[in-house]
Amino acid sequence: MTKQLNHTNDHASFSAPIEDLQVRIAFLDDLVEQLNAQVSKQSLEIAALQKQMQILYQRVEASDLSEGIAPFDPMSNKPPHY
Repeated sequence: MTKQLNHTNDHASFSAPIEDLQVRIAFLDDLVEQLNAQVSKQSLEIAALQKQMQILYQRVEASDLSEGIAPFDPMSNKPPHY
């Protein structure tokens, strides 16, 4: 009778840590899926931002900024608080 009781206690003492590990693995699997979804979303956003930056750089390179900007002379163009 004592052997059977000890066997039951051994089984219970082994199953509790295993169940805890299974629960932790389930949570970790869910966390990995959430992080993967977030990384995928951010990857798409980064690609869209890179396209927008490329368009802006092309516009800046194509435009002639020298016509609209007057030369700056620090001696004659002092800010009003000087």
